[in-house]
Amino acid sequence: MHISIPVLLSFVGLTGQLALAGAGGSTIKACQELSKALPGRVSLPLSINYYREASEYWSTVLRDIKPACVVLPESALEVGNTVKILNKYPDVKFTAKSGGHDPNPGHATVQDGVLISLGKISGTTYDRSRNLAYVKPGGEWNDVISTLNKDGVTVVGGRLGIVGIGGFLLQGGISFLSSQYGLAADNVVGWELVTSNGSIISVDAGEQPELAVALRGSGSQFGIVTQFTLKTYSIGKVWGGLRIYDESKSNDIFQALHGFVPDNTQEQKAAIIVSNLFAIGGTRAFIVFYFYDAENPPASGPFANFLKIGSLIDITKTQTYAELLKSNGFGASLLNSRISFRTLTIPYIPNKPSIYLEISNKMRDITKNFLSNPFRLTSQCSVDFQPLSSVVGKHTEDRGGNAMGLTGSDPDRIILEIQCSWSDKNDDETMRQFSRDLTSWIESMIPVWLEGQDGAKELYLPLFMNDAMADQNVTGSYRDYDKLKLLQLQADPDGVLRTRTGGFKY
Repeated sequence: MHISIPVLLSFVGLTGQLALAGAGGSTIKACQELSKALPGRVSLPLSINYYREASEYWSTVLRDIKPACVVLPESALEVGNTVKILNKYPDVKFTAKSGGHDPNPGHATVQDGVLISLGKISGTTYDRSRNLAYVKPGGEWNDVISTLNKDGVTVVGGRLGIVGIGGFLLQGGISFLSSQYGLAADNVVGWELVTSNGSIISVDAGEQPELAVALRGSGSQFGIVTQFTLKTYSIGKVWGGLRIYDESKSNDIFQALHGFVPDNTQEQKAAIIVSNLFAIGGTRAFIVFYFYDAENPPASGPFANFLKIGSLIDITKTQTYAELLKSNGFGASLLNSRISFRTLTIPYIPNKPSIYLEISNKMRDITKNFLSNPFRLTSQCSVDFQPLSSVVGKHTEDRGGNAMGLTGSDPDRIILEIQCSWSDKNDDETMRQFSRDLTSWIESMIPVWLEGQDGAKELYLPLFMNDAMADQNVTGSYRDYDKLKLLQLQADPDGVLRTRTGGFKY
């Protein structure tokens, strides 16, 4: 039987509309109006663009969440028009997606709502005369860093090149360059922002310092950013990569970590991530990511102490910064797993070098029985130790401050990222609970570890949004919560972004 092309297209369009049946009437009308106002930019179920955008998430958990339609704007004006139309339908949920790296359901996803994908708003340009880069939110850090590398400069960005741009910059952003220049968000000096009413505004950090502080770590509560203006820094070849160690090196690695954290204030060109892995049967191993902002690492000192530890695999070398980030992200890009994050900030306690092994042992105990099951061979968890030396707060303060409230008088701290990955949907809650159990235990132990320490009662341990689980009250941990909440209320008086979009809230 022959079916004509027009009839076939009509059938596909009708089927696409029927696939919206899970959405409410208002959502269907919103998608229809968006389709008319933005021809060629709106994708419905069964279309190739819809399938790609609904599937392009790092965590496969998010691929189960299906929007009613996807808008793929190509300019700030089209984003603004999208928001204006959505404001006609106040009961319609919507959210914006940049790189899709955040694994939390409901942040860059929306079930039966409108997904605004910023994938086509991409590209990086360099202004040599002003030492600035103009970075759009679509794409990944590999794109940004490789573009700027041609001019011998870089920006403070992701440590794995596959990480997305928008969420990373809006939520804080730890970088290999943070001990030299602060968090990634601290180095944003301008934002092109689509507000909650669809207006497009430009925010300049020098002219609007309070709003700039709020934009550096509050997530997407102040609008949809369609371009970031970032400071640039000269960079040549760097040394780095990763090394893998077995469990026998646990004490050596944690001893080196303890020595490195306070030294990072002086040795600012160095950076590490210590990832402590737990897999089959509670097997413990380590991946350590290394970075040094020179062609060769130092031969002595705390950073060099790491390099004296014998490893199973070593892919550290001298290379361009772009090559390093691409290599770092390669393994993560191969993951096809359901993933969760959770975070906690812990104090650096000079006379308590044992706490890292205590944390490691606790995570091993929490996960061992589950990971011993032969049917869960692809499941694993990790605790990543990320030094946040006191000098980072100084750089933050020098650049005008951020929402986390880091200052030059901060002590050394360590940010933990607890990450789990698995394949079976039935294990979703179990795997997330492992991370909750660990952070609950650590929170109960911090007062014990701090007993008798000077200044323990005044210790400020804000949560780091990039690594947080959706049920964590990240903004509630910020020092200036009340002030930031008031600013958000002023920027979003009708509560559009507070009540209808994803992400962490004030």
